[in-house]
Amino acid sequence: MKNIKTIIPLLLILFLMGSCTVYQASVPKANVQAQVNVSLSDLEYIKDATGTAKQSYLMGLPLGGDKYKQASVSSIGDGLVNVYIRNRGYNSALFNALKSVPDADFVLPVSMEVISDRMFMGREDSIIVKVKAFKLKVQ
Repeated sequence: MKNIKTIIPLLLILFLMGSCTVYQASVPKANVQAQVNVSLSDLEYIKDATGTAKQSYLMGLPLGGDKYKQASVSSIGDGLVNVYIRNRGYNSALFNALKSVPDADFVLPVSMEVISDRMFMGREDSIIVKVKAFKLKVQ
């Protein structure tokens, strides 16, 4: 009888804790390997653009930031820069650069700058990405 008095409140707590609403958004991705040969004659340069983003970290884990607005660049080779390419803050800054030029089909990252404000048990990164915006010529 004493076990039942202990088990019932525990089960009630577990039921109440587990019955919350969770909203998730996702973009399905297909693993498609495609190669398109594009030369400079197929591209039209639009302008230089800059994208900025802020990303906070608490004990090494990303906190806040633009989680669902991302652009990405394929990583080529190994190096320190590729660590930032896989970074959520870098991808958000790249997305903001692409959105700042509405006519652009894609952007080519030229440089990036990361300013880190270190705090107790965390940091806040301000990422600035400079890109060149291009549009594909329609033939």
